[in-house]
Amino acid sequence: MLEAQRFLMSFWHSNSPDAMISSTHPLTYADRLRIHQPGDAGFALGPHVDGGGPERWEDNGYGRGNVYQRIWQGEWEKYDPWEASCRVLAEADLYNGAGACSMFRMFQAWLGMSHTGPNEGTLLVNPLLSLATTYFLLRPFFEPIYTPPKECSRMATETFLHPSNWRLERETSSNLQGATPGFAQEVTATLHPHLELEKTMVHVPKIAPGDYVAWHCDSEYPT
Repeated sequence: MLEAQRFLMSFWHSNSPDAMISSTHPLTYADRLRIHQPGDAGFALGPHVDGGGPERWEDNGYGRGNVYQRIWQGEWEKYDPWEASCRVLAEADLYNGAGACSMFRMFQAWLGMSHTGPNEGTLLVNPLLSLATTYFLLRPFFEPIYTPPKECSRMATETFLHPSNWRLERETSSNLQGATPGFAQEVTATLHPHLELEKTMVHVPKIAPGDYVAWHCDSEYPT
């Protein structure tokens, strides 16, 4: 297990030689044990990102480390989700959320204790890491010109999603879609339509007891 964690941590790097962080010394802990049987919906979660909500936009949250500075500067293509030193100073739990963690976790993970396959309650993730992160961070600054009814044609949906139908908010609001103090960042088809979650979320392979599943701390995932 430690070797697997050490391998995963090797994906991270630091731009600061003085950063108080190591990518070669895993720290293992367990905060809960879950045995998930196929079809068990007792702990079903929608798409979300742990590690805070509004904190990602706040100066005294993730702003303390300038984690998303490239995105805020309009250089989202240069945003590096694997740079670790900026996350050391970030404050991810300003609101004492239940189950939240105040320290930087490179990954989240669980060790399989049962057999679970796709469509049986196993994990889904969005592999478009930097693109999806950039989108939900910039989503509050844009608004649609035309919003189709709930039941509409495919053409109406395509018109809704087209870039020409979106503009910068005319009046800046405090709405951070899916971000609520004390809770994880929620990601939904209604609030984040361009993510097209029904297409971009993918199942992890079938899980057997002893299988270890890990995902990036900014990844969107449901169970």
